[in-house]
Formats: sequence, structure tokens, C-alpha cells
Amino acid sequence: METRLSHKLGQRLAMTPQLTQSLKVLAMNAMELESYLEEAIESNPMLEIDRDSIVTPDAKVQEQHAIERDEREQWKQDDSRWETMYSASSRDDMPDREQSWQGELSLGDSLHEQVDRQPMHETWRELAHALIDSLDDDGYFRNDPTEFAMELKGQVDTDGETVEKVLVEVIQQLEPAGLGARDLTECLLMQLDEESEIDLWVQRLLLHFSQDLLGLDAELAKKAGCSDEVIAQARARMRRLDPFPGHGMRGDNNYYIRPEIIFRRTNNNEIEVEVPASGWRGIKLNEQWQEHEWSGADKDFMSQAMKEAKWLLHALDQRSETLMKVALYLARCQRAFLEYGVLGLKPLTLQDVADDVGLHESTISRVTNGKYADTPIGVIELRRFFSAGLPTRGGGTISVYRVQQRVKALIHSEPPGKPISDQAIADRLQAEGIEIARRTVAKYREQLGLPPSSQRRRGA
Repeated sequence: METRLSHKLGQRLAMTPQLTQSLKVLAMNAMELESYLEEAIESNPMLEIDRDSIVTPDAKVQEQHAIERDEREQWKQDDSRWETMYSASSRDDMPDREQSWQGELSLGDSLHEQVDRQPMHETWRELAHALIDSLDDDGYFRNDPTEFAMELKGQVDTDGETVEKVLVEVIQQLEPAGLGARDLTECLLMQLDEESEIDLWVQRLLLHFSQDLLGLDAELAKKAGCSDEVIAQARARMRRLDPFPGHGMRGDNNYYIRPEIIFRRTNNNEIEVEVPASGWRGIKLNEQWQEHEWSGADKDFMSQAMKEAKWLLHALDQRSETLMKVALYLARCQRAFLEYGVLGLKPLTLQDVADDVGLHESTISRVTNGKYADTPIGVIELRRFFSAGLPTRGGGTISVYRVQQRVKALIHSEPPGKPISDQAIADRLQAEGIEIARRTVAKYREQLGLPPSSQRRRGA
């Protein structure tokens, strides 16, 4: 046994207090950040709020926001699916808003209540309640009917065919429209009115021209055999459809959403980006104590408080700058999504954004996680801007959603009694320039709730 000294050369990552605080501030959404800053001002005497410097949107911007809100409210009134599903309280009394919220039903509870009010066989009623509980947070039914029936053995005596019947004849007839759909196209189609001429055109475009929806109006009109004006009206109608009708399904507690980013369509059809001014923009160093001479323990305390205050102000500036960088890239990359909704979503990953703006992927994750954007198609989570993609032979990419819809179309168009295999579908997609393996086709088929070719042959 002996004791000796030795040198060792190595590298390690050290998280400085400044970096730790910057990452913490970056990960917070607007509401969390506001609470955090209130606590920081109370605990740090070197920080204060400068009310005069808080940026207030000018009258023109406020008027534009009001117009956009009115348009969205009008869209909701035009569509029956937006009708309120909550327990009504008297408008005459005008009770306190918080008390009204406490009396509201979650969407899931409302769906159960709708089922209980309808006359039907008790077996169907039990199955309907089970189907409601199986819907995901977006309101979709993602299970295979036969497998779902097997899972209910011992609770409800049913089979895959009955599950399919109850799903279509009961669940998909509930409000809001679009619930219980197996995929996005079905969800949108369920929200259309067959007596509306424009809705019939939207239906035709979704079913027969989904691959051309992102093209120019003139080209799509020529293929569909209609005028440019009809295409423009159909696109506007599509933007009013709700691709995620399951909001509020789990009865989560009410909470406020403050958009971190605003995407606004300008008069010349450009996308304008804004990172809204917030109350924290008025935080500054306390001038009263900056020049004061301190001594002893007070000097150490105030010196540390000054450092922490400067770190916080720097972190806030970095947060705003990073949000703007990400917002500008999203506006450029996902413009079709902002104009046409989820049908225009392009493949995009966190790494793609990180490479473009010069930041780490984990930083982009912090920027987008739990945050929302106000867009021409409504208030949506930033994570909705991202979608996985598959490579194409030309060096580009195609979104997973578009590939899934192509797989579904190929299966639905197969000859009766002669189902095509997953390998045949993969070969067909590869011939179209989409680089995809058989196992990937099988995964997408299962996600769409479609049985394998062997089961489709037996069911023919």
C-alpha cells in the first residue's frame, strides 16, 4: 500500500449556474415563466418591474387579433360539431366563471351521457361505453375491432363485426362530429354535410385528389373538373374542419394557454411571425440598489443577487431569440401546414430544426415541448409541426401520414377475394419512388386498423 499523486487529462461537461438557469427558463411555457419570475422578483432585491417599458400591442394589432378570433368563432358556429357539449348553466344569473367550470362535463363524460340517453340494446350500450374509453386523446379509434372484442371477453359478449357496427352506428354519430374515426381522412369526412355543395367537393378532393391538395389551385381545378373559385372555397372549408376532435376527452383540469408564437397571414398572403410581448419584458435591474455601497455580509448577498439578476435577464433574452429563430424556420418549412391544415404537413424532425438554426436537438425539444402557437388554423401545440418522414428516390422525403393513406388506398382498391400482401404493397410504393420496407408497411397497416392479407381473404 502506498500513496502517490498522479495527473490525469480528461474532458467533462460542467453545468454552470448560468447555463442551468438558461435551460430552465427555456423549457418553461409562458404561464410557468410568469409564476417563476414573480417568485424571482420577490426573492431578489436587485430585480424590479418597469411598468412603463412593458410592450403593449398597438391598436391595429389588437384589431387584427379580434378579427381573427371573430372568424374562428364564426366557423365554430357554422359547424354543428362545435355545439357545446357541457351542462348548461343559466345565462340570466351569469355565475362566476370558475364556478361554471366546476359544473362542466369533460368530453368523455358528455359522450357517456349521450350514449345513456339513446335507446339501444344493453349489450350495445356496454360496448359503446367501452369504445368511448378506448378513444385516444385526439378522439380516434386506433384498435383492431377483432382484437378489441377479444380484450373485452368476460366483460361484454361481442365480436369484431359487432364492434365495427357500434363504432359506426353509435360512436361516430355522437357530437362533436369526427369522433371514433380510424384515420384523419375519415375524421374530416365525418364532419361534412352531404347537402352542402362545397362539402361534396371537399369530399371528392379528400377521396380522389389527396395527393394533389398541396398543388396550385389551377392545376387541382383542372384535374378535378371545377373552377379555381370552387377549389379556393373547398380549401377554406377544409381549414375549418377539426383534425383532433378529442380535445378534453380525459377531463383534464382547465388551464390557461398563452401562445408563445403567433403566425399571421398578411394581406399579400405571406406568413408573418411574432413572439408576443409579455409582462416579463418589463423586468429590469433595480436602480435604487445598483449604486449603493454595501459592507460585510450584505455586500456578499447583494453581489450574488446582482449576478443572479443579470443571468436571469440574459436567459430571458436568449429564450426570446431562440423562439423567434424556431418560429421563422417553422413558418418557412411548414407553410402548407399553416395554410391547409394537417393535410399540408411535411416531414420534419427536431434535428432538422436544430441543424438549420444552429442549436442542439435537446434545445429545440425544450423550446417546443408544452408550448402553443396561434396560427391561421387555430391554437395548436408546437409538437404538431413535427412529423416523421420516409425518403424518396429523388432525394426528398414524404410524410408518414401520406404514406399511410397510400397504403390504405391500395388495400381498399384490391380485387375482391384477391388481397395484396404487405410485400406487394412495399414493391408498389418503391416503384412510385418511396423507399419503404415490408415490415414498415405492416406497421402502418396495423396502425390503420387493417387486417393482414390472410384475414382479408377469409373475410371476402
